[in-house]
Amino acid sequence: MTEQTLPKKSLTNFSDKDLLKVPSYLLAPVKTYLKAVEIKKIQKAYTFAFIAHDGQKRKDGSAYISHPVAVAKIIAELKMDHDSICAALMHDVLEDCDVQKTVLEKNFGKDVANIIDGVSKLGKISMQNKAETNANNFQKMALAMANDVRVILVKLCDRLHNMRTIDFMPRHKQILKSKETLEMFAPLALRVGMIDIKNELEDRAFRCLHPLRAEMLDSAIKKSSGGRKKIIEKVRKELKSNLKNNGIETAAVKGREKNAFSIYNKIKTKHKPFSEILDVYGFRILVDTVDECYRALGIIHNYYSPIDNRFKDYIAIPKMNGYQALHTGLLALDAFPIEVQIQTRSMFDTANRGIAAHWGYKTSGEGVGTELRATKWLAGLLDLYKESKDSSEFVESIKTDLEPERVFVFSPKGHIFGLKIGATPIDFAYAIHKDLGDTIVGCKVNRKEAPINVVLESGQTVEIITSKNNVVIDPAWLNFIVTSRARSGIRARLRKQKVSSARKAGKIMLETELKRSGIKLSDYKGATLKRVLGSIGVPSLTKLMTDLGLGKKTGNIVAQKFYEGLQIRKNSDNQEINPLRLVNKKIEGISVVFAKCCRPILGDEIIAHSDTERGIVIHHKICQQVVPFLAKDVRYQPALWDSKKKSHLYIAKLKVISENKVGVLSDVLSIFTREGINVVFVNTNAIDSKFANIELEIEVNDINHLNTLIDKVDAKKFVSNCSRQINEG
Repeated sequence: MTEQTLPKKSLTNFSDKDLLKVPSYLLAPVKTYLKAVEIKKIQKAYTFAFIAHDGQKRKDGSAYISHPVAVAKIIAELKMDHDSICAALMHDVLEDCDVQKTVLEKNFGKDVANIIDGVSKLGKISMQNKAETNANNFQKMALAMANDVRVILVKLCDRLHNMRTIDFMPRHKQILKSKETLEMFAPLALRVGMIDIKNELEDRAFRCLHPLRAEMLDSAIKKSSGGRKKIIEKVRKELKSNLKNNGIETAAVKGREKNAFSIYNKIKTKHKPFSEILDVYGFRILVDTVDECYRALGIIHNYYSPIDNRFKDYIAIPKMNGYQALHTGLLALDAFPIEVQIQTRSMFDTANRGIAAHWGYKTSGEGVGTELRATKWLAGLLDLYKESKDSSEFVESIKTDLEPERVFVFSPKGHIFGLKIGATPIDFAYAIHKDLGDTIVGCKVNRKEAPINVVLESGQTVEIITSKNNVVIDPAWLNFIVTSRARSGIRARLRKQKVSSARKAGKIMLETELKRSGIKLSDYKGATLKRVLGSIGVPSLTKLMTDLGLGKKTGNIVAQKFYEGLQIRKNSDNQEINPLRLVNKKIEGISVVFAKCCRPILGDEIIAHSDTERGIVIHHKICQQVVPFLAKDVRYQPALWDSKKKSHLYIAKLKVISENKVGVLSDVLSIFTREGINVVFVNTNAIDSKFANIELEIEVNDINHLNTLIDKVDAKKFVSNCSRQINEG
């Protein structure tokens, strides 16, 4: 960035002659679509930010102003309005430069000041409880978005540039920011339709968290790219020729490349080999009109064989973030599977720029898809906030709506509603209107009466049956509803119930949950009941039933605590309580041992095997020594841990894939030494010239302790992968 002379006037008073020249790389994109008077305001904002950040440096040693200018450039490339660009240039002045909001309002107007204030409120908060900090940050972000969606656009672009320059941050902050990006910012970008930004955020976070895995994927992609490029180009030309010969002459056909994170995520979640995922070739067809989209679909289906269950019409039923396209799977050439997306050029623009693509459209018209869907979701955040009793409940609610997977159902009048997978008629009722959810007493699915907890499937027609009389809300509904609106609505209604009514409802709910496993509430008395209530955090059974009835606690989670109250006692002189029990069985005087084949750890899902010689043998649930017998041998039963018994140490086996170089083993072992962990076994062998395999056995307290250690090892740049090994042989 070139040196410029600072104006001598203060931030609160400078004229046009004091304005600095805007860097050309920011000026170039704004000149293509903004007016001269709007560019003048951007110049003023740049000057203001330049003065405010004078003397400040970034971690890489560059002038701090380079960061807000880079953020503003991303905003400009999205063709956002001039106020958004001004806000991007000054987004850090409130937090870092001791500038007052009133000064911003005076110089740039309320809109710009409010956007900057909204972005700033998502910054630093000092709290003792980390979970509370995250909840408050997320809540502030959501409410700021609800007031003006430009807040999240600026914040997303701010995070994107920070991820582009993350190499200059300390490693522990790199890990923290990358995880936060994957868990919060990428889903938010997807939710408001910013697909390009979402993809880059994911890819950069992945490469930062797992550099060796990314390098291995890049190497594999590069090795297979030669033959792939020839196939992609051949299919592309065929598609283009077939469309042109059938009257769609202006169609553009492009090959689509999967990014590293997308490939990695599919390998991880779908358990498919790299070769199988990479062998699916992607193409995008861009046309001018919706009519041409469907014509193009018919044409390519005429030339290539469609793959069953691979067609999706997101034009007729858009995704919740406004995305529209036709998706189809085909077999091309010599039975090569290909994926094809067909869109209009405006749909493609929307898919890349999301809500920013139609920022100027507030009413009906060509651009309402993304704008109205996203703003409707954002506006709904205010309702969730009002109905939530604290920030943690609010965050729990909103995060359920960031899941991209949806089912689409119809109202009796033919209106389409997108709901989270697993949604029930209660979720559907609250999605339409809060009053409808509050008065639901029954439902019909495809014109047939159905239970209100039935899981809905795409394409079904749902009719809600209501009552004008005072409807009693059942707290058990919280066990199966999945959407944030339904959860907040039910909890709000439950909190308004009379305490006596709530207590009765809570008792029925608890007894029903316990009855599922043959346990009675009357089985819990004296010390056993006191211990269970203590683990739940309530002083009395009456208080617990009231909390259940008011929706403050969830029935199936409370029932789990009651299950854990039944314990197996180890046969020893002092009758020490063993940290586990058989579900629905109260067994005393039996010795308990842990199987060496799978090495179960406190917190694992476990199976208890009744052995005539050794007593009770505890296995991991997935241990192949017990899996074949679970369904046919009564000696194998599910077991649960006593969560309060944590003095025992358990041995866990780890496998570490690392760089094959001198000193790596020492570096790995030093992690455990610093944590005070005893390593009882270690073995190493080379995989090839680049990678080595390290096997370790360590002593840990429980599964959370183990996962923390795995994360610390995994975070090292020289480590490709660290995972627990459960012997399934």
